Amino acid sequence: INKMENTEIKAREIIIKMQFQKEPLMFEQAKQCALTCVDEIINTYHSPMDDEQIEEWQQVKQEILNLSPWIHL
Repeated sequence: INKMENTEIKAREIIIKMQFQKEPLMFEQAKQCALTCVDEIINTYHSPMDDEQIEEWQQVKQEILNLSPWIHL
């Protein structure tokens, strides 16, 4: 798996985890939760991460933003 595929997979996995928690969420709600999680990772854990890790999480965020409910998760 190349790096781009890996970030897309992470994006999909985060949305799925958000969508199917205790109370199922609609896709857009799960997407917003996933974006919040990624923002927290980038902002809260910024100092111990190196630039490559930050860039990867920013790519995951972009993949989440690009996903639509019509794309098979």
